[in-house]
Amino acid sequence: MIFKPITKDGEMYHSYCIASKCKEGTDAVCLFLQKDLKFKTKGNPDFWLGQYDILGVDESRAIKDAQSQKPTNGDKKFFIISANFITEQAQNAMLKMFEEPTPHTHFFLVSPSARNFIPTLKSRTTFMDMKESEVDSYIDTVNFLKIGYGKRLELIKKLSEKISDEEESKIMVINFFQSLEQEIKKSYNITVSSLWLEEIEKARLYAMEQSPSLKMLMEHIALLLPVLK
Repeated sequence: MIFKPITKDGEMYHSYCIASKCKEGTDAVCLFLQKDLKFKTKGNPDFWLGQYDILGVDESRAIKDAQSQKPTNGDKKFFIISANFITEQAQNAMLKMFEEPTPHTHFFLVSPSARNFIPTLKSRTTFMDMKESEVDSYIDTVNFLKIGYGKRLELIKKLSEKISDEEESKIMVINFFQSLEQEIKKSYNITVSSLWLEEIEKARLYAMEQSPSLKMLMEHIALLLPVLK
């Protein structure tokens, strides 16, 4: 994978949200910094790399503190934040950092799916969709909420045949739950949808545990959520 950032008049934007598999996206950004910008990523206090399975609000606050200092050696600082999943609270906590970054500081936030990023975070960064997560190619969550329960279960059965209970599969299912959550928020007010959102959140937490039945969790949510018209 080759990373070429979107620029304005040849100048890089201060922050990028990149939909890509974490390792591939992170490696591509590092290579860009090293080859194109001649920026050292090893032993350089002006380079920061954070790799997370789940990026929560505590981690986002630590990143905010780390970026508040001016560059040490050169005139720029670069942050790569790579996470399989980013909680909504963590993204909200980072909004001001992306709106008002420390001068000469650039951010690359890498996560497997475009659906991992909340709209307000996307609007404050330059978004680049380099690769959708595998779950997006199996289930269109917008269409999923419009079809009947029988067809939903058929789709989940097909998806379950392609995944296991291993770590990568967990991330795919967690992303699926987040996509459903976003669509529910768009279609219903919070009073009507609060129970559904609570159940999606529970399913997402169960999916993170050691030995969840991912198929059972998806089936539960599929039968719980209403059919959108």
